[in-house]
Amino acid sequence: MRTHTLVFVLIAALKCAQAEDGKDGREGQTLAPSFTCGKYTTRTVLIGSGTTSVVKSNKGTMRCTVLYKLTDCSEMKMTCQKFYVDNRDPYKCKRGDTFNVKSGGGKPRAYCKRNKPNERFPVLSSGNMKMWYTASGGKRYPKKGFSCTVMCSKV
Repeated sequence: MRTHTLVFVLIAALKCAQAEDGKDGREGQTLAPSFTCGKYTTRTVLIGSGTTSVVKSNKGTMRCTVLYKLTDCSEMKMTCQKFYVDNRDPYKCKRGDTFNVKSGGGKPRAYCKRNKPNERFPVLSSGNMKMWYTASGGKRYPKKGFSCTVMCSKV
């Protein structure tokens, strides 16, 4: 009984310390900048002047959310290499899998089918940038998914 009380008190103290730091726990882990998304992944990636982040989906990825934060860089750019996000509404991306990017204070931009951020039209951000991919299950396109790179474009 005492162990349960002690564990409860420690957890409560840890939550209070996190609240004072300004973190609410929804940002995700800050680990290596390049990774492959699991089934449900939430990460925070810090982009500096020499950082290159490559994020990929795998066959079982259902949701992948990444928050990119600038450190010693003034602007970052996102481009995607492999990209097939199945959707039955190729114009507004409302019926099926979606790949959304919100940069700066603007509105989120949806990408699907073969419409992707590329070298000609990358996603640029001088503040935080959030990317989220949602996929419905299904065996219609087994090789669907994405592989995107984020790097510093202006120091």
